[in-house]
Amino acid sequence: MPEEPAVTADAVEATQARSDPRAGRIAFVGGFLLLIAFVPVVQTAWELSHREPVQALEVFSSPLTAEGLAQYERRLEDHSVVARAVRERWHWLSLVALNAGNQKAVVARDDSLFYRPSLDFALAPGFMADPQAEGHPLPAILAFRDSLRAQGVELVLLIAPGKEAIYPEWLSRRYPPENGPPSNQDMAAFLEAMRRAGITAVYPAEALWRGKLTGQMYLRQDTHWTPEGMAIAADELARALGDALAGPGGLAVRPMTVTRHGDLYDMLGLPDYLPEPMPPETVTVRQVVDASGRPVEPDPASPVVLLGDSFTNIYSVAAMGWGDHAGLGEQLALRLGRPVDIIALNDGGVNTARVSFARRPDALAGKRVVVWQFAARDLVVSNGEWQVIDIGAQGGRR
Repeated sequence: MPEEPAVTADAVEATQARSDPRAGRIAFVGGFLLLIAFVPVVQTAWELSHREPVQALEVFSSPLTAEGLAQYERRLEDHSVVARAVRERWHWLSLVALNAGNQKAVVARDDSLFYRPSLDFALAPGFMADPQAEGHPLPAILAFRDSLRAQGVELVLLIAPGKEAIYPEWLSRRYPPENGPPSNQDMAAFLEAMRRAGITAVYPAEALWRGKLTGQMYLRQDTHWTPEGMAIAADELARALGDALAGPGGLAVRPMTVTRHGDLYDMLGLPDYLPEPMPPETVTVRQVVDASGRPVEPDPASPVVLLGDSFTNIYSVAAMGWGDHAGLGEQLALRLGRPVDIIALNDGGVNTARVSFARRPDALAGKRVVVWQFAARDLVVSNGEWQVIDIGAQGGRR
C-alpha cells in the first residue's frame, strides 16, 4: 500500500491562505476602490488634455448645500466622458440587439421611431372632464379668442396630429385601417367645443390619413410631418381661411433635397463612431421664393400671423437640419399669395409664442387673422399649463 504524502507545515499555511475569506474581501474592496478612482482620474486627464477646467473642483465654487451638491453630482454625471462612452455604446447595443428606445423615442416597425409623449396623448384618459380647471386648454383658448375679437381679429386653430394618428400600422400591423386615425377619446368633444365657440379649428388627421395612400405623410425617424404631409395641412388651413386674405401672388417654389436622420433618432444618443442602425431619410423640401428668386421672409405687416412650434419651423429653420424657408409659414404664404407674419418657437409649449406676440407693441395693428398652431399632444401632456394671455390694444398679458 503506497504511503500517503506527508503534510508539511508550508502546505497547511498555503491552504489556509487560500481559504482565508479576508483575502477575497481585500481583493474585492481594492478592485472597487480602483474602479472608483478610475473614473475621476480619466475625467481629469481628459479635461487637462483638452485644456478645459477641472470639473471636480467646481464643488468649491458654490455653497455646500444639499441642492448645490445634487446639482454638482448631476453635472458630473452629464459630462463624464466614461459615463457618456458607456451610455452611447449601451444605447446602440440596446437598439441593435433589443430594438429598445428610451424615455422619449419608441422604436417601432420598419425603421420608424415615435415620440413617447405623443403616444401618451393617444392612450391617455380623456382631457375634457373638467374643462374649467386652471390651466386647462379650453379657458385659455376662449380667452385668447375674446381678446382678439375685441379688436376685430379672428382666431383660427391648426392642431397638428401626432405620427401615431396617421401611421398606427408602424406601431402594430394589427391596427384595423377601417377605424381611421386613432386619437385621444376626447378629441372629438374638444373639436365640438371649438365649433360651438365659433372658433375655426383645423385638425387635418382625416386629410393626412387619405394622403398616405399616395405619399408618406410623416418622417420615419422624426416627430414631424414630411413636406407632403405639411403641404396637406397647409391646404386645409388655406381653405379654412378662404379667399378674402388672398394677396397679389408672384411667389414660386424652388425644390431642394435634404438627407438626414430625424430628431427622434438624435434623442437616442447614439455614437457616430459605430455603424448607423437605421438609414437616414431623404426628402424634397419646397423653398418659397419671390419673383426675384429670394426666399420669402416673415412679414410683420401681414394681416395674417402664424403662431406655432416645431411643426411650423420644420423645413423653415436651418438649425433643425431639414432645410430653410420651406416650412408651414412659407407654404401658407404660397397659398395665400402673400408673405405672412410668423412667431414659432421650438419646445416653447403652448404659451411662449403667444407671450412673444403679446409683448409686441401694437401687436394686432393691421392683423385680421391669428393662426395658432399647436401639437395635438399638448392638449394632454401640457394640460394644467395653458396660460390665459390677453392681447390688449397695446399688447399685454394677464
